[in-house]
Amino acid sequence: MKYMRQFFRYMLIIFAVFLIFCGGEDTAKKEIIRPVRYQQVLTAGSAQTRTFAGISKAGTETSLSFRVSGIISKTHVAVGQKVRKGSLIAEIDDSDARLDFDKTQAAERNAKTQLETARSNLNRVKSLFENNNVSLSEYESARNEYASARTNYETSVNNTNLKRREMGYFQLYSPVNGIVTAKPGKENENIQAGQVVAELSSEGDIRVTVGIPESYISRIQENMPISVRFSSFPDKQYEGSVSEISYAISESSTYPVKVKLKNPTQELRPGMPADVRFDFEAADQRERMIVPSSAVGEDLGGNFVFTLSESGNDLATVSKRPVIVGNITREGFEVLEGLQDGELVVTAGVESITDGITVKLLK
Repeated sequence: MKYMRQFFRYMLIIFAVFLIFCGGEDTAKKEIIRPVRYQQVLTAGSAQTRTFAGISKAGTETSLSFRVSGIISKTHVAVGQKVRKGSLIAEIDDSDARLDFDKTQAAERNAKTQLETARSNLNRVKSLFENNNVSLSEYESARNEYASARTNYETSVNNTNLKRREMGYFQLYSPVNGIVTAKPGKENENIQAGQVVAELSSEGDIRVTVGIPESYISRIQENMPISVRFSSFPDKQYEGSVSEISYAISESSTYPVKVKLKNPTQELRPGMPADVRFDFEAADQRERMIVPSSAVGEDLGGNFVFTLSESGNDLATVSKRPVIVGNITREGFEVLEGLQDGELVVTAGVESITDGITVKLLK
């Protein structure tokens, strides 16, 4: 019985060793090749390129409204319609205003009649006064009546002109050439003075508004050349220049900058997202080598990066390389020593790789 137990013990040991060796072979066969992202390190000169997100807007955006309250009797445009300067946009019912205007005209005519009567009376009394046929008081009374009548007439004329001008407030005309982008005002709707009835955007004049961080706003100047790409047309590049720089910071903690396009096309419309590229000059003229901050690691020996040696089929071997870093910029760390121009460094997945392993390169 003792020998049987020893026999089974030996068999179990042999079976365990067999599993270990088989499992090791499977592990070797199933070695995981981790994917990594990488970047080629290049020495950069003084020029620096920055791209900021922007949004296209019409060069001129106009909100149209009436100067008086009332009910919209007629609208003459539709959204998307092109209009010329002076085109009639909408009208307000002016029935009551016309009645007031008629009353004002009647008052003016009455005042004119009174003025003519007072003038005739003054001429008559003056002639009599000069012949000593009436007293001085009668002459002065006639002269005062004429002066009062003339004042009343001038006031009524001014009132008529004011009412005539106000009659124009009931028609709304376009002050510019453009395209109707919105028409919140509806027929038979009672609106208030100043309430927006239609919105116009200038045609063919597209600007791009872009938010610039505080660290770059001082480096932007008017007429500075830029280039713009729209996500709707990724294969096209538009040239432009800075036309306006805001002095105050916006709610998004950036400074609004407006860019005017030199070659806008008909396909561009307000509201399109855009990438605006600025070319800046560096603060100093020395060349520098920059790597993304995600590519730089640190251990007891100091800073390091993982370089890559390509072996074909999108595979590469990882090598741990100590480096000496300088200033940190928005692009990453400035590498002073340890890398050569043109080398490849791992930029993502640094925490999961080690020296000497094989990795797959992600384009």
